[in-house]
Amino acid sequence: MPVAFRWAPPNPFPTHSLPDLDGVQRPLTMAWSEGPALIVIGHRDCATSRLTLPFVDRLYQRRPAGASVVAVLQDEPAAARALMADLGLTMPVLLESDPYPLASELGLRAAPTLILVGADGVIAKAAEGFSRDDLEAFSRAVGIAAPLFSPDDTAPPRRPG
Repeated sequence: MPVAFRWAPPNPFPTHSLPDLDGVQRPLTMAWSEGPALIVIGHRDCATSRLTLPFVDRLYQRRPAGASVVAVLQDEPAAARALMADLGLTMPVLLESDPYPLASELGLRAAPTLILVGADGVIAKAAEGFSRDDLEAFSRAVGIAAPLFSPDDTAPPRRPG
């Protein structure tokens, strides 16, 4: 499903700095400094984010050198850590707190929102909610050849955010 937020492809991704789980400010530009970056924006209390994040983490674990995957969670550090533990997530996490400046600048309408950013900092693809097809497309875009989903995965083909 095409995404209609304000910064849809092919616009530049905002260059905010956000804190990591330890409170250290990290510039988002580091995500795409060596190659394509998949950025997923979601939060702990969203069932669709909880469905999506483990598959994004699988993509993170399989990504080739130069590609990156980053979660931006709209949660407090303790809640983000609990979500990471609950779902067994290993990918880097940045935090965005209320009033959600990144989401506001992007004009996001749904969680999760997944955004592929090229090494040039330009948005190449975006999707809202959970979609097996979109996740497979993001997987290929960052250089993963094998299918992201296995026959044992029970996730539905699509769930809106």
